[in-house]
Amino acid sequence: MNSTNITEKLTDNVLAAYGNIENPRTQQIMKSLIQHLHGFIKDIQLSEPEWEYAWDFLARMAQFTSKDRNEFLLMADVLGASQLIEIMNHQRPSNSVGYALGGPFYRANAPLRARGTCTASDETTGKRVIITGTVINLADGKPISNATLDVWQAATNGFYENQDPAQPNMNLRGKFKTDDKGTYELIALLPTPYPVPTDGPVGELLRTAKRHPLRPAHIHFVVSAPEHETLVTQVFMADDEIIHTDAVFTASDNMVGNFIKDGDHYRLNYDFQLAEGESICPKAPIP
Repeated sequence: MNSTNITEKLTDNVLAAYGNIENPRTQQIMKSLIQHLHGFIKDIQLSEPEWEYAWDFLARMAQFTSKDRNEFLLMADVLGASQLIEIMNHQRPSNSVGYALGGPFYRANAPLRARGTCTASDETTGKRVIITGTVINLADGKPISNATLDVWQAATNGFYENQDPAQPNMNLRGKFKTDDKGTYELIALLPTPYPVPTDGPVGELLRTAKRHPLRPAHIHFVVSAPEHETLVTQVFMADDEIIHTDAVFTASDNMVGNFIKDGDHYRLNYDFQLAEGESICPKAPIP
């Protein structure tokens, strides 16, 4: 029996060993995973030293993962897997706001803030931007009252508050509600570009690929309302030079806003469209 027959027999044996899974979807996932994993190993003729490096790499990813950071999710982001999943699961018209990955720094239980208040503490350096707009139904354009906008962003030093002991708890995070006309108003920090964490295995991969680690300036939004599909998106600044080289492949033209200077601050008017459907908020990587 030649080596090809031996490897094919092994793959067949593994598939058969997992052939009794009762849940059809789980069965489908495991079958495809085994076939693609074995096919990948055969295709590149993976060597033993390379395999040792692979599991050591994964072990180091685990060491960098904690309640404040998920290196596995970050790796999925820089490989484009996270954004691919979002695109496949949330098809939206080209004239509506695009769907984006939530990112590894989305945190649960952000505080509910009053209309027109600021997510940044007084000590947070940087320009402020007044953001207004309307949340509307994607199908008929009618405003959606009592919708929730969960907002978060990094400080000008490139750190989210959970990464930075100098920032107050829940700084640059907050939830806001729309009024009976579907409108909202809040004040945020004018966003600036920042690098994804590069001190772990993800940084090692980016350096090997000679890729920059920067994310274009942006603000995260999760917009939800009863009986509507939750919209997870990010708003980027028009004319940002690194939009099309975003480290996590998320930034695109259907998530760009015009931040207009107005005296000592900026203004942004931005509408969000929600499709009718089930209201399910994504799981936050950070408790």
